[in-house]
Amino acid sequence: MLAGILGLIMIVLFQQVMSRLVVLPQQEHPDVTQYPILTVAAWLIMSGVVAGVAEESAFRGYMQGPIERRHGPVIAILTTGTLFGFAHFTHPEVSLILMPYYIVVAAVYGGLAYLTNSIFPSLVLHAGGNILGSFDLFTRGRAEWQAPATPTPLIWQSGTDAAFWIHVGALIIVGSAAIWAYRNLAGVVRIEISAADS
Repeated sequence: MLAGILGLIMIVLFQQVMSRLVVLPQQEHPDVTQYPILTVAAWLIMSGVVAGVAEESAFRGYMQGPIERRHGPVIAILTTGTLFGFAHFTHPEVSLILMPYYIVVAAVYGGLAYLTNSIFPSLVLHAGGNILGSFDLFTRGRAEWQAPATPTPLIWQSGTDAAFWIHVGALIIVGSAAIWAYRNLAGVVRIEISAADS
């Protein structure tokens, strides 16, 4: 779970950096003030859980495994990540500019599924991430991949600033920690496989 959590934090930082490199689309803020708070809470939780279960079962469960066995984990994760991104084109704000986001998300979840030989860790993280993302959208009016509420100029227009370099540094640090955690997870899995074969 630590590897996946670090991966998710890395994704948010990746999008912070991307928001300074390209113009990211804005997700429409749903007006939930007309609904009772319990209805909104149920909506947040169930939409996150249902999407997490359905997407992880489909993309990491049914799709990734057979592709892994035939072509290896890298091709499997890239293929399912691309299809995962295209599946989100039903949302009006999603365009090709968000494909790197969806492929990185698929790498985080797909790497967990590959290393653990289970979709359960990615399913829990996906559902939890969806719930937190929806909560963020409802309370702040923007999704986790969107630019800050006060738009900052692209670095191509204004040059780099301290905030940009802080996000790049944080991305490098958290990304390195995530890679370390995934490598340790891979080592634990190898030890368990060796012990089971003995």
